[in-house]
Amino acid sequence: MSIAELGTGVGIKPGGAGPQVLWYINPTDGEVPWEPSERVAPTFDVIRHQARTLDRLGYYGALTTAREAISLVADTERLRFLIPEYPGVKPPVLLAEEAQVFDQYSGGRLIYNQVNGADPVLHRYGRFGSKAERYRVSAEFWTQVKRLYLDDAEPFEGEFFSYGPRYKPAIPGPRQPGGIEVWGTGASPEGIAHAAEVLDVYLSFMSEPTALTGLFDRVRAAAAERGRRLRFGVLASVIVRDTDEQAWERFEWQVNRTRPETVLATADRNLRSFGYPGLDELSSRDPQVQNRIDALRAGRLPDRADLEFAPNMAAGLTTWTAAEPPFDIAGKGTGTYFVGSPENVAAAMSAVAEQAGVDIWILSGWPLAAEAEITAELLLPLLNPSHASTPPQT
Repeated sequence: MSIAELGTGVGIKPGGAGPQVLWYINPTDGEVPWEPSERVAPTFDVIRHQARTLDRLGYYGALTTAREAISLVADTERLRFLIPEYPGVKPPVLLAEEAQVFDQYSGGRLIYNQVNGADPVLHRYGRFGSKAERYRVSAEFWTQVKRLYLDDAEPFEGEFFSYGPRYKPAIPGPRQPGGIEVWGTGASPEGIAHAAEVLDVYLSFMSEPTALTGLFDRVRAAAAERGRRLRFGVLASVIVRDTDEQAWERFEWQVNRTRPETVLATADRNLRSFGYPGLDELSSRDPQVQNRIDALRAGRLPDRADLEFAPNMAAGLTTWTAAEPPFDIAGKGTGTYFVGSPENVAAAMSAVAEQAGVDIWILSGWPLAAEAEITAELLLPLLNPSHASTPPQT
């Protein structure tokens, strides 16, 4: 089903609660930050400004890097922090204690983003198990982290982790009711089974809407088999302006400010790190995607005709292009943008949300604080989002 077939009504859930909308916090910022020459200096002031802006604008939360988030707690009052963690890199007891301290200082505003990771990243952190073992490690890890966060003081002896009884006083609260939430992804059969068992929110990049819907349906079915019900979130970038023409002009300007050699420097490596063929061997049944591949092989960037794959949607570049296949040539949805006027972008997002069942949007645009301001002014009123509030505590 196409976006057009779903209609053009604005708003995610008319007459009801809207989605939770998060943004992105990262020191790699600027007008075209995936191009090194276009970046601002990655200072602490950059991310403090981002965090303060998002908190003031009422965003529900922010996807952040792993290391800086606790330093931003004092600059914010309601903003939640979605922090990535590789299961097993830290002992479960240590991560649970870190979560308790974070929530003690923030008033209960921590969410964990469970990251499966590509082999080179995991090897850097000393994790060398097979994919099947990786998911077993993760399931045991997060089960114990959640128990420990809620002050379980008993010893544990598992397949991968063991620890003795708690020997010191509990870290003061508050605790989030039900425990710390874990958000994450995993699209393989093993990954879906793991997500259905472990996650509270299942995340995906904004891939083609029909493919996204199929993925979410498979995860829902797997969760239902286990007596669980998950929420679903989508990561996408956004450029919204008063008119479609102005938004597309901005999108094309950012692409044109990017040097082909910047993209090509990591494209082949990133494809192979996720198990795809290299750029010279890669092919796609989608003629539009194949045109992007052919353009990169020829040493140039694709043009808008090959990047715009649906009304007000395009495959673009982001700050994670340095670690992901560019222009979505592998079909992961890692660079998808919503581009257009507030009404048309809201309609496109509403159509996807209705078709796939989206509860949460994690958005981005660069410069991060400036685009968060524009998005909050022009787009968010049409989405009727659930605004950040003081988290419930126990």
